Amino acid sequence: MRNRRNTRKRNVVLDTITNRNFIIIVSILLAVIIVAEGVIQIRKYQDRKLLAKQAEELEKQTGEIFTAIENNLTNPSNNGETIGMTRTARISAVGDILCQMDMIDDAKIDDGYDFSHMFTGVSKFVKNSDIAIGTLETNFVDGKYSGVGKYNSPIEFLKAVKDSGIGLVSLAHNHVLDYGTQGLETTISKIKEQNIEITGIKNKVDESNENTLDEEKTKEQANSDFTGNIKEINGIKVAFLGYTYGLSNENEVTDEEKKSANIYSEELAQKDIEYAKQNSNYIIAIMHWGDVNSSEISEYQRNITAFLVKNGVDMILGSHPSVVEPMEIIQTEEGKNVLVAYSLGNYISTLKYANADVELILNIQIAKSSDSDKAILQKVDYTPIYVLDNGTKAENRFELTDMKKLAQDYANGDTSRISRKTYDSIISKLEKLQSTVNSK
Repeated sequence: MRNRRNTRKRNVVLDTITNRNFIIIVSILLAVIIVAEGVIQIRKYQDRKLLAKQAEELEKQTGEIFTAIENNLTNPSNNGETIGMTRTARISAVGDILCQMDMIDDAKIDDGYDFSHMFTGVSKFVKNSDIAIGTLETNFVDGKYSGVGKYNSPIEFLKAVKDSGIGLVSLAHNHVLDYGTQGLETTISKIKEQNIEITGIKNKVDESNENTLDEEKTKEQANSDFTGNIKEINGIKVAFLGYTYGLSNENEVTDEEKKSANIYSEELAQKDIEYAKQNSNYIIAIMHWGDVNSSEISEYQRNITAFLVKNGVDMILGSHPSVVEPMEIIQTEEGKNVLVAYSLGNYISTLKYANADVELILNIQIAKSSDSDKAILQKVDYTPIYVLDNGTKAENRFELTDMKKLAQDYANGDTSRISRKTYDSIISKLEKLQSTVNSK
């Protein structure tokens, strides 16, 4: 009897201890969960705070860079009163449009290729413009596709570029003669079949001279040596010029073939600018220049910039470097403000240079009054974009994404698209972008 009573007491004691242990363990787990959740919330708050600060910095930089634009809106001959702007044109600009082999592999489907998913995430930023421009740094010829050394892409890539909103491309780049003059002629033909306009080519290559877009083409222009493209946008005639520093296969082409490429020279540029000044209201030069993996402005770029600005170019948009370079406003002796974006980076590529996966879409608005022959720069903003690599096992591996939104979504708890490692990398790249853009 006493043994049973002692056994019962021991069981009660053990149950009490077990219950206490259970309560202690549960309490500890709850405390850990609460602390962990608190840490997570604090980190989310810090992330959102950091992103907000970065957004504020980007807006501040944009304001600092483009404050001078407001001076263009004042008519000196009208006692400082604002000109009545009756016409505006919105232009989106991107950098080099490349197609590497891993992009081609990603786009492969049973009956061809589909690149559309690569552009879906950012097409809204260019489709709202009256025209979107970039440098199409590939070729479209028969034969083996290539994304290194020589560039040759499937026609489906060109269709995806068109569908994403790009309406005018420069063919002034270092790979333009990868397949000789015959390859260039074939590429021009393929691009025109997609109703994409072209600049930066010699008219003797494009004998139809359809690279000049105004409906009212003059006979003089059709027979000129003008290598640009004059496009009328909402009543504003914009001249797009395009030049490259040289060729990647310069030692493999003849001197005669080199004449087909729009290689920059002061003589060629000055001739084009003079023609554009007589036949347009605004001049944009698309320059393929600089060091391919450097965010620094070279002396070569500065010298060309000085020449173009002095001779009347209104805006300079750079490409060739796979990374973003600084932007600045240069004021001429006449008081005109010229926007120079030394490099917008690559619109799309899978190059492995540091920060080559960060690019800019530059959105520009120019305006013209009814009583002026010249248009002026009215508004500018830019959107950082990021080439997201979802991995080799993903159905759609590569995507262009809105960089700030991708980071903001993660900071707000959406971890479905990127990892913490990718998020941290994006934050670092945004900080690098901020320091670069305004570091002229």
